[in-house]
Amino acid sequence: MTIRNFLDMEMHSEAIHGGKGLCSHGTVFDGAEIQGPVSFINHTILPPGASFGLHKHGRDNEFYILLRGEGVYHQEGEQAQVKQGDIIMNAPFAAHGIENTGSEELELLVFEVTL
Repeated sequence: MTIRNFLDMEMHSEAIHGGKGLCSHGTVFDGAEIQGPVSFINHTILPPGASFGLHKHGRDNEFYILLRGEGVYHQEGEQAQVKQGDIIMNAPFAAHGIENTGSEELELLVFEVTL
């Protein structure tokens, strides 16, 4: 049995996919630990004004679960306002990113499912 509390995990600061600002980021589970099509589960916090730069993946769906905050999600030239409670599914091969446009931290769980 494996149980991890993502709120207690060590986080490090990094610019994610060339985005703006430094985000706090930690890997809850990596692909080597998971038996199945999930590649990773990450916990990430974007301070106000920070973003994930636009980037693409391959044959997978990447999900953003918004735990706290608000922002703008970008995918293939479109954008949408997002907030706490939203779950975003990034389409395979689509350029996507997210930006914290709010005044508080934007907190996410991110995971990728290979198709």
